[in-house]
Amino acid sequence: CWTSVIEILHSTPELHTMKTILFLTATLLVTVQAGQLPSFMTGNFKMDTSKGFTDFMTALGVGWFKRSIACTLYPLQKIRDTPNGIKLDTETTFQSTYTTFNLNQAFKEETADGRTTNTVATVDGNKLIKVQTPVSPAGAKTTREVREFVNGGNQMNLILTIDGNPNIRSVRVYKRVN
Repeated sequence: CWTSVIEILHSTPELHTMKTILFLTATLLVTVQAGQLPSFMTGNFKMDTSKGFTDFMTALGVGWFKRSIACTLYPLQKIRDTPNGIKLDTETTFQSTYTTFNLNQAFKEETADGRTTNTVATVDGNKLIKVQTPVSPAGAKTTREVREFVNGGNQMNLILTIDGNPNIRSVRVYKRVN
């Protein structure tokens, strides 16, 4: 398809500008779909330390039993940039989540705490940001996950906050693993 368009444009010299625009647009579309994340954001990251996670889960209404188990786990986060989208998998021995999404496009997410959300992910510099707006249950809170990549991408700080509740903040530090 693109070959036919380019052949037509090559045969008409006055369409040189249009040819350049189409080429750049096609290149941009392929680049965005195939590589949405900087390479330092992809890989496997194992949790090393965690602060404020119990308070974060309590504020979301997660029950005592599930909170108690979750706080003893050291998740492995796998972040991949694939032709089908960004895959962000969080694996533990208790509960794992698997998410695929594209940047700047709303998607439905089932969170580990039991909410169904409309989520939008963006990249801002060294940060992968997900804003999770609840669809259900009623009264659920909007949360923000900020994955901040530091030390050349060898450390990922997962910062969890709840919109409208500045006193609740969890920081979970992950280290890159092979």
